[in-house]
Amino acid sequence: MRMTVSRVLAHPSLAPARPRILTGSEGLDRTVRWIHSSEVLAIAPLLRGGELLLTGGSTLARAGESQQRSYIQSLSDRAVAGVAIETGAELAEVPPALLAEASGLGFPVIELRRVVPFVEVAEVINASLVDDSVVRLRSAGALSHEMSGVLADGGGTQEVLDTLARHVSVGAALFDPAGRVIATSGSGGVPEPELPHAPVPEPELPHAPSAMEAPLTLRGVPTATLVLYPGAEADVALLELAQDRAVEALQLALLRTRPPGVQELAAGELVRLAAGENARPQRIRRLGESLRFPPDGQVIGVAVQAAGRPTAFQGLEGVLARHGRTAIDMPSPLGIHALVSLRAPRRSARGVRARLIAELTEWSAGRTAIAVGPTVPELADAAVSLRAAMECLRQPGGGFAAGVVDASEQSVERLLLDDSFRGPAERLVREQLGPILALRDGERELLLTTLSAYFETSFNKTRTAADLHLQRQSLYARLRRAFDLLGGDPTGTPRALPLHLALRLYRHVL
Repeated sequence: MRMTVSRVLAHPSLAPARPRILTGSEGLDRTVRWIHSSEVLAIAPLLRGGELLLTGGSTLARAGESQQRSYIQSLSDRAVAGVAIETGAELAEVPPALLAEASGLGFPVIELRRVVPFVEVAEVINASLVDDSVVRLRSAGALSHEMSGVLADGGGTQEVLDTLARHVSVGAALFDPAGRVIATSGSGGVPEPELPHAPVPEPELPHAPSAMEAPLTLRGVPTATLVLYPGAEADVALLELAQDRAVEALQLALLRTRPPGVQELAAGELVRLAAGENARPQRIRRLGESLRFPPDGQVIGVAVQAAGRPTAFQGLEGVLARHGRTAIDMPSPLGIHALVSLRAPRRSARGVRARLIAELTEWSAGRTAIAVGPTVPELADAAVSLRAAMECLRQPGGGFAAGVVDASEQSVERLLLDDSFRGPAERLVREQLGPILALRDGERELLLTTLSAYFETSFNKTRTAADLHLQRQSLYARLRRAFDLLGGDPTGTPRALPLHLALRLYRHVL
């Protein structure tokens, strides 16, 4: 039986702490992969996801509201199962700002109302988790051996899928990139493959909320998607191991029956060339022409990243293809790079790009992070657009943030947050904003947010007040306070540019 947050809270080693659920009760069924204890607020990058974090709360008691909110946001972004906070002499109650942030995210926060030895709790529960992991690994090893035998006997995708579904007792299905059924097996809501190769408009996988997806690629070409349909009590950790093993076996089976064609391989190679460190424009042009990309056609690069498993790329190719000829590469199971050669005439390229961003925003629905590069005038410049998009998804400290980013609007950040400029960028921020950065958390964030909005509206006070939902007099008071600290109103002076740059960068470098 899998270890969930609710099971951990009821465990004899932790139950004496009298745990009380404060937020995120809907997440009590989350699987706990490990128990970890720490007082460090910046712990999230050191976690893998799935941990239940135990903390005594001493550091949280000294932290400001923005730090408390950031703490919860970082744990949620890292897919941590929840945090249990000990209250007592040092922390009388769980901070309201922390609870407000957790409530908005649906993140489980548990109050521990009695002191228990965290080391003993972790030792006992983690020992049980390790034992369970050994059993899962043995099961996954047996599945690999069985699927290898199926392949050796000449079995194909159907036989491999049958072996998987039987071994883990779940329904399974294999779909091609257009969303058409290749094979199904088992039970649990798997769609019937009545017309497995009949094209359908705007295909979508019939996912249940708990469906687990894994992409299959052959030589970098997206070839299929494996979907498992686990029940409510399924051991997700075991299914993930089994899915990994099945992906390898299914890729071998597909290589026999559905090897990627010359055009698909060429499309993947074109994108890899554009994404590479030493892109050669003339080679990009020649390879693109073999794919009927117009050499003088405008091109947009797109980079997409999914957060953990399952991945969620289904339907992306259809969205891109509505705007032009496409080439796609999957450099990792969680990432896609693409080039779109626009069909639209040059005069309407701006509108087409805006529609593409809007459609990608709707398609993403919070499942993926997407960056859209600038429109470049010809195929030979494709690397400029694609690499701009890629840089947006790997900004230092940026982490994963679902949604669509316009790379054209992030040019300053991409330049100044490059490793070679990061030190000067931090100095610029401290030099320009030092007096405000020295304020207490609440006032500091208030003034920085106000200044940022003021500069982003090109010093339009009416729009700034509307964007911040402020009365004009309140806005004027904030601006006066900020300008007094910064040595005067920079509007219309040479100080405006460096101050604006600092406002755009401070959240990234501090």
